[in-house]
Amino acid sequence: MRFVAGVVLFLSATPAFAQDEHVGIRVREWFARMSGTVEADDGSGTSDRIDLAADLGLGDRNLTHEIQAYLRLPILGRIYAGWWRAHDTGSETISRTFDFEGVRYTAADRVDSEVTLDVGYLTYEFAFPTIPVGDLVKIELGAQLGIRGLRGEAMIHDSSSGRTEQDDGAVALPILGAHVTVQLFDIVRAEVEVLGLQFSYGDWKMHYLEACAEVVAQPLPWIFGGVGYKVVSLDFRNDGSQKFALDVGVAGLYITFGVRF
Repeated sequence: MRFVAGVVLFLSATPAFAQDEHVGIRVREWFARMSGTVEADDGSGTSDRIDLAADLGLGDRNLTHEIQAYLRLPILGRIYAGWWRAHDTGSETISRTFDFEGVRYTAADRVDSEVTLDVGYLTYEFAFPTIPVGDLVKIELGAQLGIRGLRGEAMIHDSSSGRTEQDDGAVALPILGAHVTVQLFDIVRAEVEVLGLQFSYGDWKMHYLEACAEVVAQPLPWIFGGVGYKVVSLDFRNDGSQKFALDVGVAGLYITFGVRF
């Protein structure tokens, strides 16, 4: 009986959390710009750090897609699963000589380039009891633990010689994060999320930081839409004989919409 009474007391202390069980799907259309550097070595020991914007003509805003599904369980927390991809292409007459994958590209060469970054994730979030502020505002704090799977790929094609060189790398790393949600008048929700970690094992060294802030309206209990801003900074490298390094920032405004039930 004491155990049952304790469970009842805990549930009564967290009514909003216990009653808000739902599943949902969220889509973000992200107008993001990619910046940073890439380096690759085929084992010959010749490689240079290449600037995506200055050397390859990348850095335009591109539409980046993200899809996320989530499940909220009473008392236990939330589980998120999602994926997003940043992709950019460019064509540039290079102004300096550099090596990529053991191949030398000289000034005045015309090159076409492509960089792709895929990020998949699985996150567990524990939400603390909701904090009411008056009758119309509710604040919820969450702590997150998850994993990010990263895959980066870079390609350079020399239009003059017809040579094409490309390299890629993939890695997974754990992340920690925090999530703050403010519910206003039951129809407006503001969220801020920050997560990341620095991690290394073997020849791999990784650093990841992700932050976003958004405001959405909920005209109906099961549908929402709004705007936000998201920034991601990552640096993952393999310092072994087959060197690959990608130091990239992706940032921009996004629109979001979704359903929950």
